[in-house]
Amino acid sequence: MTINQKIYSYSNRGPKFRTMQPGIGVFGTGTTVRCLVPILKTCGFQVQALWGRTKDLAEDAARDLSIPFSTNKVDDVLLHKDVDLVFISCPPHLQSPIAEKALGIGKHVICGTPAGPGQIDAFKMVSGARYYPSLMSLMCYGLRLLPAFDKMKTLISDGYIGDFIACEARVHCGSMLKDDYDWMCDELMGGGVLNTIGGTIIDIVSYVTKQKAVKVHGLLKTFTKQTPKINGIRQITSDDFCSFQMEMESGACAIITLNNHIPGQFMQEVLICGNKGRLIAKGADLYGQKNEAHKEELLYHDPMNILDVQRSYVSETIRADIPIPYLKGLIKLIDAVKDAFKSVAERHGWSRAPVSQAATFEDALYIQTVIDAVRKSSTKGEWVKVNIMTEEPDPNPFLSAAVRRSTFSLYY
Repeated sequence: MTINQKIYSYSNRGPKFRTMQPGIGVFGTGTTVRCLVPILKTCGFQVQALWGRTKDLAEDAARDLSIPFSTNKVDDVLLHKDVDLVFISCPPHLQSPIAEKALGIGKHVICGTPAGPGQIDAFKMVSGARYYPSLMSLMCYGLRLLPAFDKMKTLISDGYIGDFIACEARVHCGSMLKDDYDWMCDELMGGGVLNTIGGTIIDIVSYVTKQKAVKVHGLLKTFTKQTPKINGIRQITSDDFCSFQMEMESGACAIITLNNHIPGQFMQEVLICGNKGRLIAKGADLYGQKNEAHKEELLYHDPMNILDVQRSYVSETIRADIPIPYLKGLIKLIDAVKDAFKSVAERHGWSRAPVSQAATFEDALYIQTVIDAVRKSSTKGEWVKVNIMTEEPDPNPFLSAAVRRSTFSLYY
């Protein structure tokens, strides 16, 4: 056997795996990015470039995270020769334009939540993803990948609770406002508990029940309009309390309450009731009870593995700012992305199977549509239908109507 025959023989034994993961470009300098980068590195990704809103912010974050290149220019990261995939975790109003541009030049995109201030931003991202279907385009709704919610979804499908009747979800946490005025203070920029946390709950309810909302009724409140450090002429407009109802496709009802006025430990519960029993996810643990049972049983326990946390090299200070279920979900998502790229030898190739549970831009469009409907309901004080956008609205309908009339009179 010749040398070339031996090489050919060995190269065709079993599946091929790439030896190096794709290079990563990161957009953002906040807490999520400082948590994300160490996890990416432990999974074998090379974080090659970082973008920040200002040059100083970018340089500080890059130095702290040991990233070789930093900039405040979007194109410098997108056109970086070693960047194949971008993680976007910056203010919501900036994410959609970056995602669109990244897809347009052939980069894979994973976008942080929320996708944007409203559904028009998510729709533009969906349009880009549809135009480039060979590129990865995912959202960081990590709760989907937690074993507790995966098991909940399976049990509901298998009839554990019978027919789905109602859902109650509660999230209690402290204020998410910082010392300085930023996007979290402004509803128009994507701030508020509904957009930042509510989107995740909307997603997980639809994911485990396999049903979408058809109409909503909600109430948004901004109780904290100023703080000792955010005062003067500026006022906070983002909501810090939200309660809304969703009528699902089958007629079942979901009631979701989000409260930013309970400092201390983050608390999240998602309860799904049926005519035969109930399931409840408390944090990352799953409990269940049949109607004929006398007490609740633990169906899945998901403790935070301290060794896994230490291996991620995420600092204790940063971990304290991210709720445990969300941190676990982020780790699970990055592991899935690693497997998606590892199983394909080509540099830009990836497998869909490992990330089949992950949320897509299409899911983000549905979530932002529900959020917009809840906001509209709160303003009007009535039920609002959830109508998912199918085409981008005309930016100036009055001018367009006038142009159409003038064209009509010209030719007819």
